[in-house]
Amino acid sequence: MHTTLNWSTPLTWFLSAALFVLLLVQVWFVVRNQSLTPARKWVRLGLNGLLWLLLAGYFANIHWSIDRPATHVLLVGDDVPSAVARNLADSLHIRERFSSRKLNALYDSVTLVGQDFPTETLTDLSQSVLQWVPYNQPDQLRTIRWKGLVRQGEMQRVTARIQSTQKQWLRLRFGRQTIDSVSLREGDNTVALQFPAFARGRSQVTIALGNTAPDTLHYFVRPTQPLTIQFLLNSPDFESKTLANWLGKQGHTVTVSATLSTNIRSNLRINKGGKQAPDLYITESVNASNATIRKAVADGKSVLFINLTNPEVDCRTVNQSVGSRFQVRKTTNEALIPVSSGLNALPYRFAESLNQRMVTGYPVAVQRGSGRVGVSLLSETFPLALSGDSVAYNRIWTAVLARLSPPDQNSIQADAPIFSRLPQEITITSPLPNHPTTLQIGSDTVQLTQSTLNEGAVTGRATFPESGWQSIQDSLALYVDSLRADNPLAKRAEVNQFILAHARHQSVDKLPDRLTTAQVPDWVWLLLLIGCFTALWVEPKLGVG
Repeated sequence: MHTTLNWSTPLTWFLSAALFVLLLVQVWFVVRNQSLTPARKWVRLGLNGLLWLLLAGYFANIHWSIDRPATHVLLVGDDVPSAVARNLADSLHIRERFSSRKLNALYDSVTLVGQDFPTETLTDLSQSVLQWVPYNQPDQLRTIRWKGLVRQGEMQRVTARIQSTQKQWLRLRFGRQTIDSVSLREGDNTVALQFPAFARGRSQVTIALGNTAPDTLHYFVRPTQPLTIQFLLNSPDFESKTLANWLGKQGHTVTVSATLSTNIRSNLRINKGGKQAPDLYITESVNASNATIRKAVADGKSVLFINLTNPEVDCRTVNQSVGSRFQVRKTTNEALIPVSSGLNALPYRFAESLNQRMVTGYPVAVQRGSGRVGVSLLSETFPLALSGDSVAYNRIWTAVLARLSPPDQNSIQADAPIFSRLPQEITITSPLPNHPTTLQIGSDTVQLTQSTLNEGAVTGRATFPESGWQSIQDSLALYVDSLRADNPLAKRAEVNQFILAHARHQSVDKLPDRLTTAQVPDWVWLLLLIGCFTALWVEPKLGVG
Protein backbone atom coordinates (compact mmCIF):
# COMPACT_ATOMS: atom_id res chain seq x y z
CA MET A 1 0.00 0.00 0.00
CA HIS A 2 1.21 3.48 -0.83
CA THR A 3 0.12 7.07 -0.26
CA THR A 4 0.80 10.31 -2.07
CA LEU A 5 1.42 12.39 1.07
CA ASN A 6 4.15 14.96 0.67
CA TRP A 7 5.39 15.93 4.13
CA SER A 8 7.56 18.69 2.69
CA THR A 9 4.56 20.92 2.01
CA PRO A 10 2.75 22.98 4.70
CA LEU A 11 -0.65 21.92 3.38
CA THR A 12 -0.01 18.28 4.30
CA TRP A 13 0.91 19.23 7.85
CA PHE A 14 -2.11 21.49 8.14
CA LEU A 15 -4.56 18.81 6.96
CA SER A 16 -2.94 16.20 9.18
CA ALA A 17 -3.28 18.49 12.18
CA ALA A 18 -6.90 19.19 11.27
CA LEU A 19 -7.67 15.46 11.11
CA PHE A 20 -5.97 14.90 14.46
CA VAL A 21 -7.98 17.72 16.07
CA LEU A 22 -11.17 16.32 14.49
CA LEU A 23 -10.51 12.90 16.03
CA LEU A 24 -10.00 14.45 19.48
CA VAL A 25 -13.17 16.54 19.17
CA GLN A 26 -15.23 13.49 18.11
CA VAL A 27 -14.00 11.40 21.03
CA TRP A 28 -14.44 14.27 23.52
CA PHE A 29 -18.07 14.95 22.51
CA VAL A 30 -19.02 11.29 22.73
CA VAL A 31 -17.28 10.62 26.06
CA ARG A 32 -18.67 13.71 27.88
CA ASN A 33 -22.27 13.01 26.78
CA GLN A 34 -23.81 11.67 30.05
CA SER A 35 -27.18 10.84 28.45
CA LEU A 36 -25.71 7.98 26.48
CA THR A 37 -25.50 4.47 27.81
CA PRO A 38 -22.12 2.76 27.57
CA ALA A 39 -23.40 0.62 24.67
CA ARG A 40 -24.55 3.67 22.66
CA LYS A 41 -21.27 5.44 23.41
CA TRP A 42 -19.37 2.51 21.87
CA VAL A 43 -21.67 2.54 18.82
CA ARG A 44 -21.26 6.29 18.35
CA LEU A 45 -17.50 6.09 18.88
CA GLY A 46 -17.36 3.34 16.25
CA LEU A 47 -19.33 5.40 13.71
CA ASN A 48 -17.26 8.54 14.32
CA GLY A 49 -14.08 6.50 14.14
CA LEU A 50 -15.20 5.00 10.84
CA LEU A 51 -15.95 8.50 9.49
CA TRP A 52 -12.51 9.68 10.59
CA LEU A 53 -10.83 6.70 8.92
CA LEU A 54 -12.70 7.39 5.66
CA LEU A 55 -11.64 11.04 5.70
CA ALA A 56 -8.03 10.11 6.50
CA GLY A 57 -7.99 7.44 3.77
CA TYR A 58 -9.37 9.83 1.16
CA PHE A 59 -6.86 12.49 2.21
CA ALA A 60 -3.92 10.02 2.03
CA ASN A 61 -5.05 8.81 -1.45
CA ILE A 62 -4.13 5.20 -0.75
CA HIS A 63 -3.09 3.15 -3.82
CA TRP A 64 -1.27 -0.11 -4.54
CA SER A 65 0.73 -1.70 -7.38
CA ILE A 66 -0.63 -4.37 -9.70
CA ASP A 67 0.92 -6.28 -12.59
CA ARG A 68 -0.95 -5.32 -15.73
CA PRO A 69 -1.10 -7.61 -18.80
CA ALA A 70 0.98 -6.82 -21.91
CA THR A 71 -0.80 -4.63 -24.45
CA HIS A 72 -0.29 -4.37 -28.21
CA VAL A 73 -2.21 -2.04 -30.50
CA LEU A 74 -2.25 -1.04 -34.16
CA LEU A 75 -1.80 2.69 -34.83
CA VAL A 76 -3.11 3.61 -38.27
CA GLY A 77 -1.79 6.62 -40.19
CA ASP A 78 -4.08 9.11 -41.89
CA ASP A 79 -2.91 7.89 -45.30
CA VAL A 80 -4.03 4.26 -44.81
CA PRO A 81 -7.50 3.16 -45.97
CA SER A 82 -9.63 1.56 -43.25
CA ALA A 83 -10.00 -1.68 -45.23
CA VAL A 84 -6.20 -2.05 -45.43
CA ALA A 85 -5.84 -1.37 -41.70
CA ARG A 86 -8.57 -3.87 -40.84
CA ASN A 87 -7.01 -6.64 -42.96
CA LEU A 88 -3.57 -5.99 -41.47
CA ALA A 89 -4.94 -6.08 -37.92
CA ASP A 90 -6.58 -9.43 -38.65
CA SER A 91 -3.41 -10.90 -40.17
CA LEU A 92 -1.29 -9.71 -37.22
CA HIS A 93 -3.93 -10.84 -34.68
CA ILE A 94 -4.08 -7.40 -33.08
CA ARG A 95 -7.44 -6.69 -31.46
CA GLU A 96 -7.18 -2.97 -30.75
CA ARG A 97 -6.83 -0.46 -33.57
CA PHE A 98 -6.60 3.34 -33.26
CA SER A 99 -6.31 6.24 -35.65
CA SER A 100 -3.25 8.46 -35.35
CA ARG A 101 -5.15 11.12 -33.36
CA LYS A 102 -7.05 8.92 -30.91
CA LEU A 103 -4.24 7.12 -29.07
CA ASN A 104 -4.31 8.48 -25.53
CA ALA A 105 -2.86 5.70 -23.37
CA LEU A 106 0.47 3.93 -22.85
CA TYR A 107 0.91 0.54 -24.51
CA ASP A 108 3.76 -1.96 -24.31
CA SER A 109 3.98 -2.44 -28.07
CA VAL A 110 2.66 -0.35 -30.95
CA THR A 111 2.66 -1.30 -34.64
CA LEU A 112 2.63 1.78 -36.87
CA VAL A 113 0.91 1.40 -40.23
CA GLY A 114 1.55 4.09 -42.83
CA GLN A 115 3.55 7.27 -42.46
CA ASP A 116 1.13 10.16 -42.01
CA PHE A 117 1.28 10.75 -38.23
CA PRO A 118 1.24 14.03 -36.27
CA THR A 119 4.60 14.76 -34.69
CA GLU A 120 3.09 14.92 -31.21
CA THR A 121 1.64 11.43 -31.66
CA LEU A 122 5.07 10.02 -32.46
CA THR A 123 6.57 11.79 -29.47
CA ASP A 124 4.04 10.15 -27.15
CA LEU A 125 5.28 6.71 -28.25
CA SER A 126 8.77 7.10 -26.78
CA GLN A 127 8.08 4.52 -24.01
CA SER A 128 6.62 1.81 -26.26
CA VAL A 129 8.25 -0.91 -28.34
CA LEU A 130 7.63 0.02 -31.98
CA GLN A 131 7.27 -1.82 -35.26
CA TRP A 132 6.64 0.00 -38.54
CA VAL A 133 4.75 -1.21 -41.60
CA PRO A 134 4.96 1.49 -44.33
CA TYR A 135 1.92 1.86 -46.55
CA ASN A 136 2.73 1.89 -50.24
CA GLN A 137 0.11 3.85 -52.09
CA PRO A 138 -0.27 2.70 -55.71
CA ASP A 139 1.33 4.81 -58.46
CA GLN A 140 3.32 6.79 -55.90
CA LEU A 141 7.08 6.81 -55.33
CA ARG A 142 8.00 4.66 -52.34
CA THR A 143 11.68 5.62 -52.32
CA ILE A 144 13.90 7.80 -54.48
CA ARG A 145 17.59 8.72 -54.33
CA TRP A 146 19.89 10.91 -56.39
CA LYS A 147 23.13 12.84 -55.93
CA GLY A 148 22.73 16.23 -54.32
CA LEU A 149 26.15 17.29 -55.68
CA VAL A 150 27.64 16.15 -59.02
CA ARG A 151 30.58 17.14 -61.13
CA GLN A 152 29.92 18.67 -64.53
CA GLY A 153 29.66 15.85 -67.07
CA GLU A 154 29.30 13.23 -64.34
CA MET A 155 26.41 10.80 -64.61
CA GLN A 156 23.53 11.78 -62.35
CA ARG A 157 21.90 8.53 -61.24
CA VAL A 158 18.32 8.41 -59.97
CA THR A 159 17.09 5.22 -58.31
CA ALA A 160 13.48 4.74 -57.28
CA ARG A 161 10.95 2.15 -56.21
CA ILE A 162 7.30 2.35 -57.13
CA GLN A 163 4.15 0.21 -57.07
CA SER A 164 2.51 0.58 -60.48
CA THR A 165 -1.10 -0.33 -61.18
CA GLN A 166 -0.49 -0.74 -64.91
CA LYS A 167 2.13 -0.67 -67.64
CA GLN A 168 3.28 2.92 -67.98
CA TRP A 169 6.37 5.10 -68.42
CA LEU A 170 8.46 6.84 -65.79
CA ARG A 171 10.27 9.77 -67.39
CA LEU A 172 13.00 12.23 -66.46
CA ARG A 173 12.75 15.60 -68.20
CA PHE A 174 15.18 18.48 -68.44
CA GLY A 175 12.92 21.33 -69.46
CA ARG A 176 10.71 19.91 -72.21
CA GLN A 177 13.21 17.24 -73.26
CA THR A 178 13.01 13.66 -71.98
CA ILE A 179 16.55 12.71 -70.97
CA ASP A 180 15.82 9.18 -69.76
CA SER A 181 12.80 6.94 -69.28
CA VAL A 182 11.91 3.43 -68.21
CA SER A 183 8.85 1.28 -68.81
CA LEU A 184 7.12 0.05 -65.66
CA ARG A 185 5.31 -3.25 -65.36
CA GLU A 186 2.26 -3.80 -63.25
CA GLY A 187 3.35 -4.42 -59.66
CA ASP A 188 6.50 -3.53 -57.73
CA ASN A 189 9.28 -1.85 -59.76
CA THR A 190 12.84 -0.91 -58.81
CA VAL A 191 14.27 1.37 -61.47
CA ALA A 192 17.42 3.36 -62.23
CA LEU A 193 17.64 6.33 -64.57
CA GLN A 194 20.71 8.35 -65.44
CA PHE A 195 21.87 11.31 -67.47
CA PRO A 196 25.03 13.43 -67.66
CA ALA A 197 24.90 16.67 -65.68
CA PHE A 198 25.74 19.57 -67.99
CA ALA A 199 24.60 22.95 -66.70
CA ARG A 200 26.78 24.33 -63.93
CA GLY A 201 25.40 25.53 -60.62
CA ARG A 202 21.86 25.04 -59.35
CA SER A 203 19.96 22.69 -61.58
CA GLN A 204 16.83 20.55 -61.61
CA VAL A 205 14.97 17.88 -63.56
CA THR A 206 11.40 16.65 -63.27
CA ILE A 207 10.26 13.07 -62.84
CA ALA A 208 6.79 12.14 -64.07
CA LEU A 209 4.74 8.94 -64.00
CA GLY A 210 2.39 8.67 -66.97
CA ASN A 211 0.27 11.82 -67.09
CA THR A 212 0.60 12.69 -63.40
CA ALA A 213 1.99 16.00 -62.21
CA PRO A 214 5.80 15.73 -62.05
CA ASP A 215 8.01 16.07 -58.99
CA THR A 216 11.15 18.19 -59.13
CA LEU A 217 14.61 16.86 -58.31
CA HIS A 218 17.14 19.56 -57.41
CA TYR A 219 20.92 19.12 -57.51
CA PHE A 220 24.05 21.24 -57.76
CA VAL A 221 26.59 20.82 -60.57
CA ARG A 222 30.11 21.82 -59.64
CA PRO A 223 32.56 22.64 -62.44
CA THR A 224 35.30 20.22 -63.43
CA GLN A 225 38.82 21.00 -62.37
CA PRO A 226 40.78 22.69 -65.17
CA LEU A 227 42.87 20.15 -67.08
CA THR A 228 46.00 20.39 -69.15
CA ILE A 229 45.21 18.77 -72.51
CA GLN A 230 47.54 18.08 -75.43
CA PHE A 231 46.54 17.18 -78.99
CA LEU A 232 49.02 15.04 -80.94
CA LEU A 233 47.95 15.07 -84.60
CA ASN A 234 49.54 14.16 -87.89
CA SER A 235 47.67 16.96 -89.59
CA PRO A 236 45.23 19.61 -88.35
CA ASP A 237 41.54 19.17 -89.17
CA PHE A 238 38.22 20.86 -88.39
CA GLU A 239 37.23 18.23 -85.84
CA SER A 240 40.28 18.64 -83.59
CA LYS A 241 40.44 22.42 -84.10
CA THR A 242 36.81 22.89 -83.04
CA LEU A 243 37.28 20.59 -80.05
CA ALA A 244 40.47 22.40 -78.96
CA ASN A 245 38.71 25.79 -79.11
CA TRP A 246 35.76 24.43 -77.09
CA LEU A 247 38.08 22.99 -74.44
CA GLY A 248 39.83 26.34 -74.19
CA LYS A 249 36.51 28.11 -73.64
CA GLN A 250 35.79 25.68 -70.80
CA GLY A 251 38.88 26.92 -68.97
CA HIS A 252 41.29 24.09 -69.80
CA THR A 253 44.88 24.61 -70.89
CA VAL A 254 45.20 23.21 -74.42
CA THR A 255 48.21 22.55 -76.62
CA VAL A 256 47.72 21.44 -80.23
CA SER A 257 50.78 19.79 -81.80
CA ALA A 258 50.37 18.96 -85.50
CA THR A 259 52.69 17.89 -88.33
CA LEU A 260 52.56 20.34 -91.22
CA SER A 261 55.20 18.62 -93.34
CA THR A 262 58.30 16.50 -92.91
CA ASN A 263 60.27 17.71 -89.88
CA ILE A 264 57.97 20.72 -89.50
CA ARG A 265 55.49 20.78 -86.60
CA SER A 266 53.25 23.51 -85.27
CA ASN A 267 52.30 24.11 -81.65
CA LEU A 268 49.27 26.15 -80.71
CA ARG A 269 48.64 26.93 -77.05
CA ILE A 270 45.31 28.02 -75.58
CA ASN A 271 45.05 29.37 -72.02
CA LYS A 272 48.70 29.37 -71.05
CA GLY A 273 49.74 28.68 -67.49
CA GLY A 274 48.62 25.10 -66.94
CA LYS A 275 50.67 22.27 -65.50
CA GLN A 276 53.69 21.09 -67.45
CA ALA A 277 52.58 17.44 -67.66
CA PRO A 278 49.25 17.01 -69.53
CA ASP A 279 46.36 15.23 -67.81
CA LEU A 280 44.81 14.16 -71.12
CA TYR A 281 46.16 13.43 -74.59
CA ILE A 282 43.88 13.50 -77.63
CA THR A 283 45.31 11.79 -80.68
CA GLU A 284 44.70 9.35 -83.53
CA SER A 285 45.31 5.60 -83.71
CA VAL A 286 48.41 6.01 -85.90
CA ASN A 287 50.10 7.66 -82.92
CA ALA A 288 49.27 4.85 -80.49
CA SER A 289 52.85 3.57 -80.62
CA ASN A 290 54.27 7.05 -80.00
CA ALA A 291 56.58 6.97 -76.98
CA THR A 292 54.79 9.97 -75.46
CA ILE A 293 51.41 8.21 -75.62
CA ARG A 294 52.72 4.92 -74.23
CA LYS A 295 54.46 6.71 -71.37
CA ALA A 296 51.34 8.72 -70.61
CA VAL A 297 49.26 5.53 -70.20
CA ALA A 298 51.97 3.94 -68.05
CA ASP A 299 52.05 7.06 -65.84
CA GLY A 300 48.31 6.88 -65.23
CA LYS A 301 47.31 9.70 -67.59
CA SER A 302 44.31 9.66 -69.94
CA VAL A 303 44.40 9.22 -73.71
CA LEU A 304 41.50 9.59 -76.19
CA PHE A 305 41.69 8.27 -79.75
CA ILE A 306 39.47 10.10 -82.25
CA ASN A 307 39.05 10.24 -86.06
CA LEU A 308 38.97 6.47 -86.55
CA THR A 309 38.62 5.30 -90.17
CA ASN A 310 38.74 1.50 -89.85
CA PRO A 311 37.68 0.68 -86.26
CA GLU A 312 38.69 -2.99 -86.34
CA VAL A 313 42.25 -2.21 -87.52
CA ASP A 314 42.52 0.96 -85.43
CA CYS A 315 41.43 -0.80 -82.19
CA ARG A 316 43.90 -3.59 -82.83
CA THR A 317 46.68 -1.01 -83.25
CA VAL A 318 45.69 0.74 -80.00
CA ASN A 319 45.50 -2.56 -78.09
CA GLN A 320 48.95 -3.66 -79.20
CA SER A 321 50.51 -0.32 -78.26
CA VAL A 322 48.95 0.54 -74.89
CA GLY A 323 47.73 -2.87 -73.66
CA SER A 324 44.01 -2.16 -73.97
CA ARG A 325 41.33 -4.69 -75.00
CA PHE A 326 38.92 -2.82 -77.24
CA GLN A 327 36.87 -5.00 -79.57
CA VAL A 328 34.32 -3.78 -82.09
CA ARG A 329 31.71 -5.52 -84.23
CA LYS A 330 30.28 -4.18 -87.45
CA THR A 331 26.52 -3.63 -87.27
CA THR A 332 25.63 -2.59 -90.84
CA ASN A 333 27.12 -1.98 -94.27
CA GLU A 334 26.09 1.65 -94.22
CA ALA A 335 28.92 4.19 -94.17
CA LEU A 336 27.50 5.92 -91.09
CA ILE A 337 24.71 5.29 -88.59
CA PRO A 338 22.72 8.04 -86.83
CA VAL A 339 23.27 8.61 -83.12
CA SER A 340 21.00 11.63 -82.68
CA SER A 341 19.84 14.59 -84.71
CA GLY A 342 22.85 15.88 -86.66
CA LEU A 343 25.26 13.35 -85.13
CA ASN A 344 26.53 10.17 -86.79
CA ALA A 345 28.96 7.39 -85.93
CA LEU A 346 30.84 4.61 -87.69
CA PRO A 347 28.70 1.44 -88.17
CA TYR A 348 30.31 -0.48 -85.31
CA ARG A 349 29.59 -1.23 -81.65
CA PHE A 350 31.94 -2.08 -78.79
CA ALA A 351 31.91 -5.58 -77.33
CA GLU A 352 31.25 -5.67 -73.60
CA SER A 353 34.26 -5.83 -71.29
CA LEU A 354 34.49 -5.82 -67.49
CA ASN A 355 36.97 -2.95 -67.22
CA GLN A 356 35.41 -0.77 -69.93
CA ARG A 357 32.67 1.79 -69.49
CA MET A 358 30.60 3.41 -72.19
CA VAL A 359 29.90 7.13 -72.27
CA THR A 360 26.14 7.09 -71.82
CA GLY A 361 24.32 7.91 -75.04
CA TYR A 362 27.40 7.89 -77.28
CA PRO A 363 29.60 5.22 -78.94
CA VAL A 364 32.67 6.09 -76.87
CA ALA A 365 34.31 3.47 -74.64
CA VAL A 366 36.81 4.15 -71.83
CA GLN A 367 39.03 1.47 -70.31
CA ARG A 368 40.52 1.90 -66.87
CA GLY A 369 43.90 0.44 -66.12
CA SER A 370 47.10 2.16 -65.09
CA GLY A 371 45.68 5.04 -67.12
CA ARG A 372 42.38 5.79 -68.82
CA VAL A 373 42.20 4.99 -72.53
CA GLY A 374 39.19 6.06 -74.59
CA VAL A 375 38.20 5.25 -78.17
CA SER A 376 35.52 7.22 -80.02
CA LEU A 377 33.44 5.84 -82.90
CA LEU A 378 31.84 9.21 -83.46
CA SER A 379 32.07 10.73 -86.88
CA GLU A 380 32.58 14.48 -87.25
CA THR A 381 30.98 16.46 -84.42
CA PHE A 382 32.10 19.94 -85.50
CA PRO A 383 29.05 20.44 -87.80
CA LEU A 384 26.91 20.67 -84.66
CA ALA A 385 28.97 23.59 -83.41
CA LEU A 386 29.02 25.27 -86.83
CA SER A 387 25.24 24.90 -87.19
CA GLY A 388 24.69 26.64 -83.85
CA ASP A 389 23.64 23.55 -81.88
CA SER A 390 26.12 24.30 -79.11
CA VAL A 391 23.95 22.52 -76.50
CA ALA A 392 24.27 19.16 -78.25
CA TYR A 393 27.99 19.71 -78.85
CA ASN A 394 28.56 20.61 -75.19
CA ARG A 395 26.70 17.50 -74.03
CA ILE A 396 28.80 15.18 -76.16
CA TRP A 397 32.20 16.38 -75.09
CA THR A 398 31.26 17.16 -71.48
CA ALA A 399 30.15 13.54 -71.07
CA VAL A 400 33.30 12.22 -72.76
CA LEU A 401 35.56 14.48 -70.73
CA ALA A 402 33.92 13.36 -67.47
CA ARG A 403 34.84 9.72 -68.20
CA LEU A 404 38.45 10.66 -68.94
CA SER A 405 39.03 13.19 -66.15
CA PRO A 406 40.93 12.03 -63.06
CA PRO A 407 38.86 11.80 -59.86
CA ASP A 408 38.72 14.96 -57.77
CA GLN A 409 41.10 14.99 -54.82
CA ASN A 410 38.61 17.06 -52.88
CA SER A 411 34.90 16.41 -53.29
CA ILE A 412 31.73 16.70 -51.23
CA GLN A 413 29.04 14.04 -51.49
CA ALA A 414 25.47 14.10 -50.19
CA ASP A 415 22.50 11.98 -51.18
CA ALA A 416 19.17 13.64 -51.96
CA PRO A 417 16.40 14.23 -51.11
CA ILE A 418 17.38 16.19 -48.02
CA PHE A 419 14.59 17.31 -45.70
CA SER A 420 14.61 20.19 -43.27
CA ARG A 421 14.99 19.33 -39.57
CA LEU A 422 16.18 15.78 -40.40
CA PRO A 423 19.91 14.92 -40.04
CA GLN A 424 21.80 14.33 -43.29
CA GLU A 425 25.20 12.68 -43.66
CA ILE A 426 27.76 14.56 -45.75
CA THR A 427 31.05 12.96 -46.88
CA ILE A 428 34.23 14.78 -47.95
CA THR A 429 37.06 12.96 -49.70
CA SER A 430 40.49 14.57 -49.62
CA PRO A 431 44.12 13.45 -49.83
CA LEU A 432 45.75 12.24 -46.63
CA PRO A 433 46.61 13.71 -44.19
CA ASN A 434 44.93 17.03 -45.09
CA HIS A 435 41.43 16.12 -43.94
CA PRO A 436 39.24 19.09 -42.98
CA THR A 437 37.77 19.01 -39.49
CA THR A 438 34.80 21.31 -40.11
CA LEU A 439 32.42 22.17 -42.95
CA GLN A 440 30.70 25.52 -43.30
CA ILE A 441 27.01 25.19 -44.23
CA GLY A 442 25.25 28.53 -44.33
CA SER A 443 25.85 30.14 -40.94
CA ASP A 444 26.42 26.79 -39.20
CA THR A 445 29.60 24.74 -38.79
CA VAL A 446 29.45 20.95 -39.03
CA GLN A 447 32.07 18.90 -37.19
CA LEU A 448 33.71 16.17 -39.32
CA THR A 449 35.10 12.82 -38.14
CA GLN A 450 37.14 10.09 -39.81
CA SER A 451 35.02 7.71 -41.87
CA THR A 452 35.09 4.11 -40.63
CA LEU A 453 34.70 2.78 -44.19
CA ASN A 454 37.17 4.97 -46.09
CA GLU A 455 40.39 6.33 -44.62
CA GLY A 456 40.45 8.98 -47.35
CA ALA A 457 37.13 10.48 -46.26
CA VAL A 458 35.57 12.35 -43.36
CA THR A 459 31.88 12.53 -42.55
CA GLY A 460 29.54 14.81 -40.66
CA ARG A 461 25.83 15.05 -39.91
CA ALA A 462 24.10 18.31 -40.76
CA THR A 463 20.59 19.42 -39.90
CA PHE A 464 19.02 22.16 -41.99
CA PRO A 465 16.39 24.21 -40.13
CA GLU A 466 15.12 25.86 -43.32
CA SER A 467 14.17 24.64 -46.79
CA GLY A 468 15.48 25.86 -50.15
CA TRP A 469 19.02 26.22 -51.45
CA GLN A 470 21.64 26.21 -48.66
CA SER A 471 25.19 27.37 -49.36
CA ILE A 472 28.20 25.12 -48.63
CA GLN A 473 31.70 26.56 -48.35
CA ASP A 474 30.46 29.61 -50.32
CA SER A 475 30.99 27.99 -53.76
CA LEU A 476 28.56 25.03 -53.53
CA ALA A 477 24.95 24.51 -52.48
CA LEU A 478 22.48 21.81 -51.48
CA TYR A 479 18.73 21.90 -51.94
CA VAL A 480 16.64 21.14 -48.84
CA ASP A 481 13.00 20.05 -49.17
CA SER A 482 10.49 21.03 -46.52
CA LEU A 483 8.70 18.44 -44.37
CA ARG A 484 5.34 19.15 -45.95
CA ALA A 485 2.36 17.14 -44.76
CA ASP A 486 1.27 16.61 -48.38
CA ASN A 487 4.62 15.07 -49.37
CA PRO A 488 4.51 11.27 -48.82
CA LEU A 489 8.29 10.95 -49.20
CA ALA A 490 8.82 13.61 -46.53
CA LYS A 491 6.43 11.90 -44.10
CA ARG A 492 8.07 8.53 -44.76
CA ALA A 493 11.51 10.03 -44.10
CA GLU A 494 10.27 11.61 -40.85
CA VAL A 495 8.79 8.35 -39.53
CA ASN A 496 11.86 6.39 -40.61
CA GLN A 497 14.14 8.83 -38.78
CA PHE A 498 11.94 8.57 -35.67
CA ILE A 499 12.05 4.76 -35.76
CA LEU A 500 15.86 4.77 -36.10
CA ALA A 501 16.30 7.24 -33.25
CA HIS A 502 13.83 5.28 -31.11
CA ALA A 503 15.74 2.02 -31.73
CA ARG A 504 19.08 3.64 -30.81
CA HIS A 505 17.88 5.04 -27.50
CA GLN A 506 15.60 2.29 -26.31
CA SER A 507 17.10 -0.73 -24.54
CA VAL A 508 15.70 -3.59 -22.51
CA ASP A 509 16.07 -1.49 -19.37
CA LYS A 510 13.88 1.20 -20.91
CA LEU A 511 10.95 -1.00 -21.88
CA PRO A 512 7.55 0.11 -20.58
CA ASP A 513 6.98 -0.66 -16.90
CA ARG A 514 4.53 -3.57 -16.63
CA LEU A 515 3.55 -2.44 -13.10
CA THR A 516 0.71 0.03 -12.69
CA THR A 517 -1.14 1.44 -9.71
CA ALA A 518 -4.74 0.93 -8.56
CA GLN A 519 -6.74 2.99 -6.09
CA VAL A 520 -10.26 3.27 -4.71
CA PRO A 521 -12.43 5.19 -7.20
CA ASP A 522 -13.82 8.54 -6.13
CA TRP A 523 -17.40 7.33 -6.45
CA VAL A 524 -16.70 4.56 -3.88
CA TRP A 525 -15.34 7.14 -1.44
CA LEU A 526 -18.47 9.22 -1.98
CA LEU A 527 -20.81 6.30 -1.29
CA LEU A 528 -18.88 5.32 1.85
CA LEU A 529 -18.96 8.87 3.21
CA ILE A 530 -22.67 9.25 2.46
CA GLY A 531 -23.33 5.90 4.15
CA CYS A 532 -21.29 6.87 7.19
CA PHE A 533 -22.99 10.28 7.55
CA THR A 534 -26.38 8.60 7.12
CA ALA A 535 -25.59 6.11 9.91
CA LEU A 536 -24.53 8.96 12.22
CA TRP A 537 -27.78 10.78 11.46
CA VAL A 538 -30.01 7.72 11.91
CA GLU A 539 -28.32 6.37 15.07
CA PRO A 540 -29.80 8.99 17.53
CA LYS A 541 -33.28 8.51 16.08
CA LEU A 542 -33.23 4.74 16.43
CA GLY A 543 -32.19 5.04 20.03
CA VAL A 544 -29.93 2.03 19.82
CA GLY A 545 -28.75 0.74 23.22
